[in-house]
Amino acid sequence: MAELAAVTMPEPFGPPAEPPVVDLAPLVGTYRREGVVITVTERDGAGHAVWEFVDGMKNFSEPLEIDLVPVSATVFAGTGVGAAFSEDYMPVVFSRLEYGTGCVYIGMRCGPKVA
Repeated sequence: MAELAAVTMPEPFGPPAEPPVVDLAPLVGTYRREGVVITVTERDGAGHAVWEFVDGMKNFSEPLEIDLVPVSATVFAGTGVGAAFSEDYMPVVFSRLEYGTGCVYIGMRCGPKVA
């Protein structure tokens, strides 16, 4: 790409060498979108998520375990999903919808917080 279009590809996404300390409490909870429930917890001070297919999609895969390594207060590098979504790390982004509901973006899809 660099030779043909003078495009430089960014480095692969991943956590910084020294991840910041993040308060996980506001992010902990259950997020849901069509066919998927994402449960975010804190384990020994580290973020963790379980991605589960539900309803008509529940037999697609076993639940996926994702360790969350902080990149910033709302962006995490998700590990443990490998080829299911991306290469080594996958962005996991927490935000708020226009009307204030918390949400998580994984794989470019939004899951609003339900509990």
